[in-house]
Amino acid sequence: MDSGFARFMNKAVDVFILNILWVVFSIPVVTIGAATCAAFSVTLKMVDDEEGYVAKMFIKAFKSNFKQSTIMWCITAPCIYLCYLIWQFIIKGDDVHFIIIIGAILFTAVAICVNLYTYAIIARYDNTLKKSILNSVVICMLYFWRTLMIVALVALELLLIFWNRWTMLAGILIGPEFIIYTISGVSKRIFQTIEKNGGVIVPPVSSSDEPSDDVTDESDENDEEVDDETEEPVTDADESQNEESDENNE
Repeated sequence: MDSGFARFMNKAVDVFILNILWVVFSIPVVTIGAATCAAFSVTLKMVDDEEGYVAKMFIKAFKSNFKQSTIMWCITAPCIYLCYLIWQFIIKGDDVHFIIIIGAILFTAVAICVNLYTYAIIARYDNTLKKSILNSVVICMLYFWRTLMIVALVALELLLIFWNRWTMLAGILIGPEFIIYTISGVSKRIFQTIEKNGGVIVPPVSSSDEPSDDVTDESDENDEEVDDETEEPVTDADESQNEESDENNE
């Protein structure tokens, strides 16, 4: 049975299995980065229905990207903890100076840029960690609106997960992988755009960058004017000269 409902259920089961694998492989805490990168490796394929055996793919990616993703987790963990401390101080504090709030926003933005796409990049490409982080920052800036959409979706998902104890239970079952799948869905399209451009990161083409109809119409009109100027009209004097030369020849 290849109905839409059957495909949805298969996808949901894969996400559930993937979430269990992520939780189990994250138990040592230090391996959360490797487990997250392995999950991204699978979900990037799931976006276009390219996945095979989920468990086999996960374990293979966990082993192959273990070193880089573990080092990356040593960057991600302090970023998360510092963001938590800063915003707890702002929320619970009285009369917090606006400079501190601006600093918290800037630090959070930098943390997002450094971490948002890096695990997906490590999972998909063979590159150094430094270049992977740099590419994540550049993608965040050039694809700002898509990045903002990811942040908004993830924030909404976290809000739903922590809504009450029942949603928290659902969050334990599929929450982490659902968030990773959301990020992968947008990231995959950005990566495909970059790959079509030969691996060069370029901003998305906006409507303002495309030539307008007015410009093409004006160019066509100018071409017609040039053609009219180059075609010299035949005058009556020229016609009379041609008739006289014909009489002389006779």
